[in-house]
Amino acid sequence: MHEMFAKFRLPATYGGQPDIILDVSIMNDTGSDVQTIFTTDLAFLGYNPYSYAGRLGGAFFSTASGGIYHERIVLEMQIAKVDGTAVSPWFEEIAVITAAQPGFPQPRLSGNAMRTYLYFATAPGNSTLYVAQKKNGIISQLPVT
Repeated sequence: MHEMFAKFRLPATYGGQPDIILDVSIMNDTGSDVQTIFTTDLAFLGYNPYSYAGRLGGAFFSTASGGIYHERIVLEMQIAKVDGTAVSPWFEEIAVITAAQPGFPQPRLSGNAMRTYLYFATAPGNSTLYVAQKKNGIISQLPVT
């Protein structure tokens, strides 16, 4: 999996505080269709489960280890470059709330919504992830061999 950078916030339309923004790294996992958000992320964002209207309830998900049940929420994301410059507009994404495991590195898996706004590619060797807003932007980034 390839690491990407993003910004999370809770949309005002659901009772969030959009001026509180969390910079995160996510893994571009094409096998995942739901964005991961950790309980620690939500604490930073000022999430209140009793007043936030973007709660979608729980759902069962299939994993390599079997089925699991997780709560889901709506959040806003923006894909960014390493320096924080925006690569995409802000967009809504459904996220699965996952308890953070202290002392154990856990990747945030990526959802599908970003694929509506961006093109993704890898080159032979699969060591670099190329991201662009337009298809010709991907082509111009690929290495010439």
